[in-house]
Order: sequence, then C-alpha cells, then structure tokens
Amino acid sequence: MVLVFAAIGDKDVAADEVDFNRDIRPIISDNCFACHGFDKDARKGDLRLDQRAAVTEDRGGYSVIVPGKPEESVLLERVSSSDPDLLMPPSDSHKKPLGQKSIETLTEWIRQGAPWGEHWSFVRPQRPTVPKDASHAIDHLVRQGLIEHRRDLASQAATHTLIRRLSFDLTGLPPDVELVVNFPQTPAEQDWDDLVTQLLASPHFGERMAMWWLDGARYSDTDGFQSDSTRTNWPWRDWVVDSFNANKPFDEFTIEQFAGDLLPDASPEQILATCFHRNHMNNGEGGRNPEESRVDYVLDRVNTTGTLFLGLTLGCTQCHDHKFDPISQRDYYSLTAYFNSIDETGAAGGRAKPYLKYKSSYAQRAVDQAAELVKQTESHLAAMQKQADKEFVPWLLKQVVRAKRGFRPWTVVIPERMATTEGYKLRLESNGIIASSPAAFPQDDFVITLAKPELDRISGLRLEVFPHSSHTDGKYSFSETGEFILTNVKLLLRKRGNSQIQEVALAFAVADVNGVGVDSSYKTVRETLDDDPRKGWTTRTKPSDVPHTAVFALEEPLVLSHDEELDIVLMQRSLAPRELMGQFRLSVTDQRGAAVRSLKPMPLELLAKLNDANLKSDAVESNIDGSLRKQLFSQFLEGHAAWKEAKRRNDLAKSQLNSAKKSAGDQSVMVLGDRKEPRNTYVLERGVWNKHGDEVSRGVLPAVLKRSAEDVATRLELGRWIVSKENPLTARVITNQVWQLFFGAGLVRTPADFGLQGESPTHPELLDWLAVEFMESGWDVKHLVRTIVTSQTYRQDSSVSAELLELDPMNRLLARGTRFRLPSWMIRDAALKASGLLNDAAGGSPVFPYQPPGVWQDQFMGRFVYRPSIGQAQYRRTLYAFWRRTSAPTFLFDSAMRRTCEVVPRRTNTPLHALTLLNDTTSLEAARTLSDAAIVASPKDLPKRFEFLMMRVLSRMPTADEAARVLLRQYAVAKDYYDEHPDEAEALTTVGQLASPNEEVVADVAATMLLANLLLNLDEGITHE
Repeated sequence: MVLVFAAIGDKDVAADEVDFNRDIRPIISDNCFACHGFDKDARKGDLRLDQRAAVTEDRGGYSVIVPGKPEESVLLERVSSSDPDLLMPPSDSHKKPLGQKSIETLTEWIRQGAPWGEHWSFVRPQRPTVPKDASHAIDHLVRQGLIEHRRDLASQAATHTLIRRLSFDLTGLPPDVELVVNFPQTPAEQDWDDLVTQLLASPHFGERMAMWWLDGARYSDTDGFQSDSTRTNWPWRDWVVDSFNANKPFDEFTIEQFAGDLLPDASPEQILATCFHRNHMNNGEGGRNPEESRVDYVLDRVNTTGTLFLGLTLGCTQCHDHKFDPISQRDYYSLTAYFNSIDETGAAGGRAKPYLKYKSSYAQRAVDQAAELVKQTESHLAAMQKQADKEFVPWLLKQVVRAKRGFRPWTVVIPERMATTEGYKLRLESNGIIASSPAAFPQDDFVITLAKPELDRISGLRLEVFPHSSHTDGKYSFSETGEFILTNVKLLLRKRGNSQIQEVALAFAVADVNGVGVDSSYKTVRETLDDDPRKGWTTRTKPSDVPHTAVFALEEPLVLSHDEELDIVLMQRSLAPRELMGQFRLSVTDQRGAAVRSLKPMPLELLAKLNDANLKSDAVESNIDGSLRKQLFSQFLEGHAAWKEAKRRNDLAKSQLNSAKKSAGDQSVMVLGDRKEPRNTYVLERGVWNKHGDEVSRGVLPAVLKRSAEDVATRLELGRWIVSKENPLTARVITNQVWQLFFGAGLVRTPADFGLQGESPTHPELLDWLAVEFMESGWDVKHLVRTIVTSQTYRQDSSVSAELLELDPMNRLLARGTRFRLPSWMIRDAALKASGLLNDAAGGSPVFPYQPPGVWQDQFMGRFVYRPSIGQAQYRRTLYAFWRRTSAPTFLFDSAMRRTCEVVPRRTNTPLHALTLLNDTTSLEAARTLSDAAIVASPKDLPKRFEFLMMRVLSRMPTADEAARVLLRQYAVAKDYYDEHPDEAEALTTVGQLASPNEEVVADVAATMLLANLLLNLDEGITHE
C-alpha cells in the first residue's frame, strides 16, 4: 500500500496510483456534492455526481464523464474553463477553482476508465493478510506505510516514560513510585505484558474509560438550559465504570443502553443502562411547548447514535436529505421512530419520566465517611468552644467598658455621593433620610456611596422605609398603589479612582414585616439576596402608615481602608411600575451574630441598660442573667476565628452527611420505557417540530446496512443492528475512538464523520484489521486495548528529528510516539495521586471539588450555591465531580461541553490553562502536601528531597544538572525570600484544608512547595510522552 499526502483539492497522484476513494472522491465531494449530490432538493441542473451511472449517462449528445476519453468529458472542460460563466465550481459557491494537480488527477482517472468505488466506510471491513511471522499485526501494517519513505518505527521510549504512558492511558493516573523503581530497566516482553495485565485489572481502568464514554454520552448532573435542575442519574455513571471493569462485551454494553428495558426478565441494571439515551439536556423553560422539547430529545438520541456509534453527521438530515452522504431525510425520521414512543412528555426537572427507582450499592460508603467526618469536626468544634470559653471573660470586660461609655447600635449613613441608574433624583434630608422625587421611570437602582465610616468594620446594614404625606395615599412611593418593591440589595467595594468592583456578600436578611405583592413572587426580604428581579421584598398587605425596617447581615465583616468606598445599591426592578421607595434611611453596625439577624435589641444594648453595680468587673459575669450571657457569648463566638472555622466545617460535614443519606436511598434515574400506545412518526418539514410531512415507520439506514422493517422492529433490534458484524461502521468507529485515546488522534482524523466529508483513514488496512479483530474477539474491549498497547508502534519514543517533523508534522505515518497534552481531568487526578491526597473510593453521588467563590452566582441568581466538599470527599477523582451543564467545572479548561455528543478531543494552551494549574486550590494543596511529604522523607538532605519530588511527579530521578542548576537554585532563592517574608510563606502554605505550618519551618515548607508546584506544571508533567 502506498500512502500519499496532499491537501484535498490539490491531489498529486501518479498514473498507476489513482484510487477513487482515496484520490477522486475527496475532490468531487468537497467541490461538487453540495449542488450535485444526494440531496434532491439542493440539486442543480438535475445532475448527480455521486453516482457513476449519472455521470456517464448520455445527456443529449454529451456525458459528464466519458470513461477512457478525458478529451470528451465535459467535467474536465468545466473545471478548467477560463470563462467564469462556465467554470465549476462557480464563483458564487465560495469555493476556489480546482488546482492544476487536481485536474491532472481527474484526467488520469478518466483515462484509466473512471473506475468507481463505494465509499470505504460503507463497505464491510475485511481482515487484511498479515504474515504469520510478523511480530505484531499493528507493527506490520504500520511498517507497510513507512516503506515508501524508507523509514522504520522509532526506537522504544525510555522505560520510565513507557510505564508512565501506559499508566495514564489505562488508568488515567501516574504510576506508583514502587512500580517504577521495581520494574526492570530493560524489560522483557513478558514484563510489559504483565504490566498491561496488572493495569487492565485495576478498578481505575473503568474510571479512565468512563470519562471517554461520558463525554460521548453527554452525561451531566443537571438538565441544562436556564432552569438547569439537578438530576440523579449518577448510578448510570457507576454502571459504565463497572461495565468497563467487568469487560462487558461491547455489543452487550450497546444493546443494554439502547434497549435494556426490552430484554427478557430485564434486571434493574439492564434498565439502568438505558439512561444513556436520557442524558440529553431537558428544557423546562416557561412558555415553551413541552412537545417541542420532547421532539428535541428524540432527535438528540438519533444524532448521538450517529456520532458515537456510526461516525455519521445524521443531524444534517433533520431539515433535508444529506448533501454528501447517502442518507435521506426520510431515513433519518424512520430512525427517530424507534425513540418517538418513549413514555415521556417533554417535561424537565422532577417530572421527566420515565424513572427507575434505583438504590446504589456504592452509597453507604459515602454515608460512613461523612458520619466519621461529622464526629471529627464535632470533636474539633468542642475543643474550640473550650478555648473560646477561656477567652470570653476578657472580651466581656472590654464590652462592659464600651457599654459604660454609651453604646450606639446603629450609625446612620451620611452618603458621600448619591446616584440612580435611570434618572430618579435623590436628596439628603434631616436625620439621614434620603428622599426621591416623582419620576416616570418604571424601575431604577438607587446607589448610595459610603466613604470610610466611624466604625472599624461593617457587619450589618439597616434599611428603614418611611411613609410620607407626599406619597400616594400617604404610603411609601409615588406609584399608583403607593407601595414599594425592593428586588435586590448589593454591596459593591472599589478603590477610589478604580473602576474594578468587588461584591461584598450578604448572608442573611430579616424585616419587621413581609407582605405579598400583586405578583405573589414579591414578598419576603430574603428574596432580595439573590439576583432575580422577579422576586423581592414588599410590605403590601401590611400596615402602611408606619415605617418598616429590614436588616442585612454581611457574610464576613468588612473593613474599609482609607482609599476604598462602598456602594450600597438598592435595586427596584420589579414588574410593578414606579413602586420605588420615596423616603428611606440607611445605617450600619459593627455588631455580629444575632445582633444583625433579628430586630430585637442587640446584646450590647441590653448590657448598657444594666446599672453600674452590675457592671463591676469583679462580679460582671455573675450579675448578668443567663439569657443575656448566652447572647453575649454567641456574639463573641461570631468574632472568634478558630471557632467560626470549626463551626463552618462542622455545618458542612453535617450537610454532606444529610446528602449522603439521601443518596443511599432510592434514586430516581431517568431511563427508557415505551408508552402503551405508540406515537405516529412524521418527517418534519425543515426540521420544525410541529410541521408534519409524510408519516414514516421504524427503519434503519439502508446505506449502512439494509434490513427490512420486520427484522428491525423495536429498539432491541435497533441495538442489535448497531453492533451487527455486518454493520460496516460501528466496529471501525469505536476502534478509532479507542485508538484516539492512546495516540491523541484516530486513524480517521475526523472521528465524528466517517462520511464523504470526513477524512480517509491514515492506515485503512490497520483500521479494518483492528475492527475485525474487535468483533471476532467477542467485542472484547480489554483485548482491543491490550492489542494496541503491546505493539511497538505504541511503545515508540516520541522524540522527532527535524527531517521527520518536516515530512510528517502531524505524525500520520506513526513513525514515532505521539506527544499531546493530557486532558485537564487527568492532570488534576495526577496531582492528587502524586501528592498522596487522592481518595480512590469508587462510585456514589457527585462531589464538589474546589471552584472560585461565587462561581454560580451570576448565572443562577442565587438559586444554586456552590459549596466545595470537605474531608476526603474533596480529593476524589474528577470523574465523580458534580457537573452542572450550564457551568462545567472551571478547572476543566479543555472539557467537552456535555450538551451534545462529542468525540473530538479538545486541547488548549490558553492562559486559563496556565493560570489554573498554577493557582487552582487543588494544585496548590497538592503542592503543599507534596512539600510536607518530601520534608518528612528527607528533613535535611536536599538532593534526596528533590529525588523524592521528581519520582512522585515525573516518575524519574533528576539529572545532576537538574538537581544542581535548577532545583537547588530555585529552592535557595525561594527559601531566602520566605525567610525574610514569613507572612507570605504562611499565606502561600495555608491552602485548602491544610493548616499553617509551624513558624520555625514555614519558609522551608513554602520553598519546597514552590518546587513541587513547578514540577507539577512542567511540560513533562502534563504531557503524554
């Protein structure tokens, strides 16, 4: 076999090499099929160029192609014409004229008789002959393509590189240090085979393969779209992992996902498998017809089937016949008929039936871990409470002094500036009251700017709204009703002269009364804490002749510096026109806890009311009644940092335990199930959901594998048709995707398109050999993987000479190992494994890795709040991370979107990539943990410490030059700096769930942590080599 490399549209093929599929079809497909292809509605001049009979027929004294006679073939005349009115492709097609080499290729092909050929992917694969004495079929078939270039496979990669490569490819994790150290440096073939066996048997194999499958299956833990409701389909994710680990034959794996519910005596797990076809997005947006959504779900299942199993762009046929592939719109909708009678309504959220009630065997492990974490955090909280008890009396005495001086609970805000966004006029009156003037604007935001107040800190904000005789009916506004609606309250911090703002979080709100608006969504003051203008606070239905008060507690006290200012933004964006406050007043306080979580008198107010005898320092505790002491102690705890952190962790631990207990019960998993009365299926005109054309019945794609409707009558038969050994696509497509996992690119470089617009295989005989081997092995996935990774082709060194790089920059010849960036999920898991943080528990409900604070805030207007998991749950593999469809995990900078089926890997080297790996909390916590472990392993011997780090992160020892010139120098610079800046060392090393190091070692820990972070970010550390 001769391999030819040329850009499509510029073929250069010798006379004895012309091959229709390789050399001719790409030219006419790219340049002609859009107007002269399979799609009859788009066809021009009643001319087809995708069939030999059509191009050779007599068209009234001429033929497009006359086999053997290029000079009589009109095709050549038109593609080489100098007349713009005759030239093909025409200028309005926005395609360039054919190059001279392409014209020469067409000419030679016609001269040879214009031999035709069916598109390669629609022809059933045949196993090519491999000599019996060939050491490995893959190597033999790859070498066949290297002969022309007088090349051979590259030498084998270094042993540690191979171990690392294989470990990442088969488990998604770096190898254990002990494995690398004990593995023979010059391994025999049996050593390598034993290592492959060991890694294939690892439970992490299923997790690694599941990440591939979940991307294709568009798995997510939420619905998507604006509502993005949470779903509990995670037991299906665990079923996928278990299936790969158990080496379930791929044909069974497929059939169960298509029709497990239709199998005889179907088990719960077989029904669970059908969740595959329910992983699509669900649209629950208001105003949308549920039937339109239901139709979308049906189409998504067909499109996913096309991409993941068949490698076809079936979505192109929703509106018309495929312009390139022999698939009609009628074929497409016949395929949708298999999914059109699922017992679903198009609803979303908790109404997206049918469901399977399923109890996971993995859930109890999470309950046990969470219960143990609660015990640990409660014990720590109790210890912090005892410590706080000892510190309370000195604090109390200080408050007594403050109370004697006269305590003022609230300080009225005197604005530095006042503004509005729409045009209302604000003026400051006596007693700090701010008044607005009547205006026609239906909505507005009032922005009150506060410079540094008298208080050292701000912990709460009070808003008073006043009735006034100038308002409508003497109430609160100038609107027709006289009422007001406050939709949101924002605190925005900025430095003077700087436009950059930082939002200050509010944690709690309380009011003297909560009314109900004409729109009942407007009622309680707590509704002002999110970003949803459709909700808010009103006092309508409550007394309207008295002032009303609301208090807002800050999440953390705010200390304003002299060059900062605070904007208090009162948003009034309701749908009720002009219901804006006419008179109001703002005040701030420095009190914490219950003082800003209720409207009752503050504890220090009550303390100030005690007489002097009761406030004598030697008897102050005994003279304060138990209720007031309890209030004061609670307020003291709100300012006790160690207790607050312990309380925060204990609250999170309890919340995790509650969630784990819920996950241990019955989960509602979305599955397939047919309704009793099947729906009629129609061709949808232009793909519009309610524009019914001809009625169609169930049927498969005849261009792929023709079968009668009786033979493929149900989803079960459809699943069997997908994995039929006569189906020319599925084995090739899946084999190609598996190859792509290990080589960075498939043998077909367009894994989602095996059709006429896709690329031909770089090694067609190899692809066919692997596809046939896969099927004849019983669709054995582990056998397929073993076959690939035991080849010398897989084990090649990835180094490349300048000459080879120029000849084959994309490694299509496979004359070397392929280097490519590891996926971000694998990089995160590798950091956890190398540091020793990894919690390798399998299965169970999703966990919540670190993400930036407020990551969901703007998108969901407070409906969903992201809280990172604590304890060991934080360190689970990325596979188990909670995946919100509309906001994928931020640390996955190259992930699939999981909105539709994706089989093309994403790779990036953007700044976001670098910033994440350098600064993400997981990366820093892993580096700090590595630092601690390295120091314990080698407290004084720096070279040994460097060796420890290198082996953990890169699976090799440092060279002498790396140790002396890089690691030692970088360590020395960092150590000197942190010796002089211990505060910065403490800030760096206090990360994630890790406490600060002892003061005497903090500089050493910080310097070693920087080295660990450096190694984790090396190209070698994040690259498949």
